[in-house]
Amino acid sequence: QMWEEAIALGKELAEQYENEMFDYEQLSELLRKQAQFYENIVKVIRPKPDYFAVGYYGQGFPTFIRNKVFIYRGKEYERREDFEARLLTQFPNAEKMKTTSPPGDDIKNSSGQYIQCFTVKPKLDLPSKFHRPVSEQIVSFYRVNEVQRFEYSRPVRKGEKNPDNEFANMWIERTIYVTAYKLPGILRWFEVKSVFMVEISPLENAIETMQLTNDKINNMVQQHLNDPNLPINPLSMLLNGIVDPAVMGGFTNYEKAFFTEKYMHEHPEDHDKIEKLKDLIAWQIPFLAEGIRIHGEKVTEALRPFHERMEACFKQLKDKVEKQYGVRAVPSSLDDRRGSRPRSMVRSFTMPSSSRPLSVASVSSISSDSTPSRPGSDGYVRE
Repeated sequence: QMWEEAIALGKELAEQYENEMFDYEQLSELLRKQAQFYENIVKVIRPKPDYFAVGYYGQGFPTFIRNKVFIYRGKEYERREDFEARLLTQFPNAEKMKTTSPPGDDIKNSSGQYIQCFTVKPKLDLPSKFHRPVSEQIVSFYRVNEVQRFEYSRPVRKGEKNPDNEFANMWIERTIYVTAYKLPGILRWFEVKSVFMVEISPLENAIETMQLTNDKINNMVQQHLNDPNLPINPLSMLLNGIVDPAVMGGFTNYEKAFFTEKYMHEHPEDHDKIEKLKDLIAWQIPFLAEGIRIHGEKVTEALRPFHERMEACFKQLKDKVEKQYGVRAVPSSLDDRRGSRPRSMVRSFTMPSSSRPLSVASVSSISSDSTPSRPGSDGYVRE
């Protein structure tokens, strides 16, 4: 399903058929295939494989993997538990490490075998030809292919614990792994050649999480505009998880933590970041409005009361946000394109690049119920 690669090779072949061999019959067949590949890129949903960091520690391993870290590309729909089981069958005497922090010299120099395995997120590296916003269907390929940098985040608490608001002192310790070559390659795994760490402040973490939520709404809206036959359930869960006051806690917690006189007085250098977060909160409203409009068009009669309640919740949220943070509107071209060619809608519903604060390829991913999942909450011990 790597149609992007097939197209590149097809263009080389087309040059041969057209200008060297003059085989127009083969050329026409090849161009038909290419047309199908382009259509597949836009229409077919491809499964996204997970990536895993695997460290082999201890003198019991062969020298070519001993005390080294590798990034593996999992199979389609392969969970970490299944991948680990597959890995451990190759090394039946190895002990699985329970922590994700780098091991000490005592483990590295021991005579045993210790395997460390955890999920990492690929970091999007778009080719330079995409100099303007493009469809999520096109970009999604590069989120998990032609990737060389991967990241893992763990939460770290600093200062006094605030039982009412855990966001106020939730720092993120993010480790970046760079592999020797881009994945996928000839192998499904490559060695990590460099590792470095960055700290993300609670406010920066809030900005990233908010950006991810907006991107997720935006992407799902685009998918429904591109394909009217998509099931409505994922859209229902996503929208309801954000607008329902019972589960909504997202930016209300950010307001308590960062939009206070006390915080502004103690952190005057964060003024621009706070404005950025407010801007992201304001931008969420037009994204939600479009999602709820699509939901209203596709909802069944049985779910109509659910939709009406969601609309009422959204109206309250919209009034509150627009009053506090201003009104944002998507480009008018959205309305122009909505009727005739839904698939060409791809660029019109994208937030201006100046409003996109940090990398959107963050590990603080948004779970299916749209509440931010905690980095490091996959069963491992928190450092």
